[in-house]
Amino acid sequence: MQVFLRYFCVTALLFSGVALCGNSMRRPMFTSVKVGFRMLQPPRFKAGSVSSVSRGSLNLHNRRWGVVEIAFTPRYDFETRSKGKSTLTGVWLDDVSCGVQLVALESGKKNAVPVALFSTKVDFWTIQTDGKEHRYFVYLPPVLLDRVMPPRRTDSRNIRVADAADFIASVVFFHKKWGVLGEGYYGLKGRLADRDFRELVRKVPGNSIFHGALLSRARSPWGMSDVDEFDLEKPAFIPAPLDENAIAKAAEAAAAGEQSASDLGRSSKSGNSKKNKKSRR
Repeated sequence: MQVFLRYFCVTALLFSGVALCGNSMRRPMFTSVKVGFRMLQPPRFKAGSVSSVSRGSLNLHNRRWGVVEIAFTPRYDFETRSKGKSTLTGVWLDDVSCGVQLVALESGKKNAVPVALFSTKVDFWTIQTDGKEHRYFVYLPPVLLDRVMPPRRTDSRNIRVADAADFIASVVFFHKKWGVLGEGYYGLKGRLADRDFRELVRKVPGNSIFHGALLSRARSPWGMSDVDEFDLEKPAFIPAPLDENAIAKAAEAAAAGEQSASDLGRSSKSGNSKKNKKSRR
């Protein structure tokens, strides 16, 4: 009896321990968040066709868009094992948000002098935590580049325009239940990258902070290209849900209108028939 009780206690402890570990480990993470930045010409639309072209002069204005390139790998800490292999399929995470901040630095300066801050927040409908690399892009319009980093002539032949080396970016994925899921930086390295980025943000002049100026992918010229290769973001404005009572009232009103039109038609027909009878007499 004592041996059985001891075996039962040990088994119960083992199972409770596994359950506790499993519950504590089931946390979503967006690992290996890689952030890049480059300048691109936007796609041009011609007679129903889309072509991405790089023609055009860059001598007078910043005609290229700034593109924050984000690559991340969503997964759960806890993964089921089957036949010695780790598998995780069919797990989706809703209502993930991505905060992007982009700091523009003064061109041609040795020290990093911030001149402007651009930011946005993108909300996603759902993201599959499949352990594979996902991609997402955020865009800076060229008109804002002209606003904070106007082209300047360096000599009689060359004109300096903004390029990728003039920017530092921060990307943070977060969730209202799970908190920060992952973060990454462009232009900063090391364990203190987050601290260094916050220090740069504090130095940005107050009149050069443009919250919401970065465009999500759906609002950019690239919004309708390769849409199936990216996680679906929520629109900036979500309409109110359908009101079933309003639909029912509309249906009743339509039926009543048809009935009144039918009654009016009948009354007009009867009036015409009476007139015809009188004319015959």
